[in-house]
Amino acid sequence: MKKVKIKYSPRHNWVELKRKVVTIGITDYLVDELGDLIDLCLPKVGEEVIDGISYGEVESINTLHDLIAPLHGAIVKVNSDLSTSLKILERDPYGDGWFIKVRLPEDYSLDFLMDEDEYEEYTKSIKKKEKEAGKKKKKVEVVEKAEKKTAKKKTVVKSKKR
Repeated sequence: MKKVKIKYSPRHNWVELKRKVVTIGITDYLVDELGDLIDLCLPKVGEEVIDGISYGEVESINTLHDLIAPLHGAIVKVNSDLSTSLKILERDPYGDGWFIKVRLPEDYSLDFLMDEDEYEEYTKSIKKKEKEAGKKKKKVEVVEKAEKKTAKKKTVVKSKKR
């Protein structure tokens, strides 16, 4: 049996191609980033998805996230099971947690999407940038605290001179 190839978008969609129909969902990376999911809004069968345009929303306790289409085509199926339980998505984002199935136009290529190794490197680079940004934020907070202490000392010194 041939292993199914999954491709990935920079917006954390996964795309599985079977003939001219692709299945689209979100990666476990994004599911983890979102946290506890509380709502999902998906389009209807027959609607079009357009590359780079929102096709739905997923809401967590912390945020509302637009689902940005990684390609374009006609929606042929929507995962209605997710309307009853988002735990399916949290438990199995690459299997039962899929969102939509889309029929691609003729001669549509998915070569612009990342393979598994490229996506793994991509998410590692994001985590590294977030970690560096966190360190910079801590440095800024330390500097701000030091500046506040210095400002207080200057105020105290000025008031003692009177």
